[in-house]
Amino acid sequence: MAIDKSVHTILYQKVIARLRTKREERGLTQKQLAGMLGLPQSYVSKIETCERRMDFIELRSICNLMGISVVDFMQEVETEIIPLVEKIESRKIEHDKNTDNIAE
Repeated sequence: MAIDKSVHTILYQKVIARLRTKREERGLTQKQLAGMLGLPQSYVSKIETCERRMDFIELRSICNLMGISVVDFMQEVETEIIPLVEKIESRKIEHDKNTDNIAE
């Protein structure tokens, strides 16, 4: 399976959407979370709008500050995205079949 390297993949957006939801569920503003991280509010904003790609260490820090196990967080994300990944893979297979048929 090829990995899409775009910052804006639907899978990455799902991770970010889940992270934003967790922040909001805890009643934290972007500014409050950024303060806990010792960073400006724009840092959190850019992550949440996919202007800045977050690495695993940053994700782990954010999860820890919000009292979330990064493992539990990723299991939630995985549960949400499995059907999406299957749908994407199915479409890729169908696309490849159609492309092969056109070439013949």
